Amino acid sequence: MSTSLLFRAIQPFRVNKMLTLLLLFAAMLVFFSTRSPYFLTFNNFMNVLNQMVEVGLIAIPMTLVIISGAMDLSVGAILGLSAVSLGLAYESGMNIWLSVIVALLVGSLCGSVNGYLIARHRMQAIIVTIGMLVMLRGMIYVLNKGRPISGYPEPFYFLGQHAIAGIPVNAIFLIVMFLIATFAMRRTRFGTYVYGLGNNEEAVRYSGIPVVRIRFTLFVLSGLFSAMAGVFLVSRLASAEATSGTNIELDVITATLIGGTHIFGGRGSLTGTFMGLLIIVFLRNGLNLMGVSVLYQSVILGILILIAVGKQKV
Repeated sequence: MSTSLLFRAIQPFRVNKMLTLLLLFAAMLVFFSTRSPYFLTFNNFMNVLNQMVEVGLIAIPMTLVIISGAMDLSVGAILGLSAVSLGLAYESGMNIWLSVIVALLVGSLCGSVNGYLIARHRMQAIIVTIGMLVMLRGMIYVLNKGRPISGYPEPFYFLGQHAIAGIPVNAIFLIVMFLIATFAMRRTRFGTYVYGLGNNEEAVRYSGIPVVRIRFTLFVLSGLFSAMAGVFLVSRLASAEATSGTNIELDVITATLIGGTHIFGGRGSLTGTFMGLLIIVFLRNGLNLMGVSVLYQSVILGILILIAVGKQKV
């Protein structure tokens, strides 16, 4: 499978979709700027960037997973378990940075279980990850009994509460991760194989490409990035709670689909996902400034998902 042929085939899709997303984002900025004097301000933009990090981090591997023709609905529960694991490790007397490593290992382990069952045993990804979601949510409450864990050392808050030249540290980290992942998808064989899986998994398998290893890696990355999101969330909120990450998978999938990733796999881009992410977070921010209820916000996001998916064909 030629990398140049693959990207030549999807280029028109990416260009047209990106133009649509840019126009939608620009129209949204103009609309909300006329509704609130606080919307187009530097502080508001930095606040939005600060709050989009957790969803953005998870959206990176989610984009790859969906492009490959699968889905991961356990990311929010993995985030929650990783966050609580960090809190419990630190509470037990462990160094805060070792506690962060524990959280990342927990997330990677959960992703490995998903990947093993889906890649090696070819089980349905939706079924496996729903089962993981339910199991991990129960484990979280068993481990910390629903209580928040706080009281972390000041250096830890650098990740989620500090800024460099006015730009939040976590937002800088998110952008760097997007750039690295975009390079990997565009310039490496791994990216070509991921697209190949989504287009025709059997053809890729018969070509001698290690399908099991690639799909396993995707779910490990999904678990790892969910754990990263948990670490940044705990740092930002200064607390690890049992409800951390609840329903975050909905925002992640919404951003990914709005960004143009095909629900059946084979098409999509991280650039599109980033634009979809910006649309989601600025839409929520603008509606909040207008005083629109969270319930109505959910209705609007649901409509966006239906529009994004409704244009896609098998």
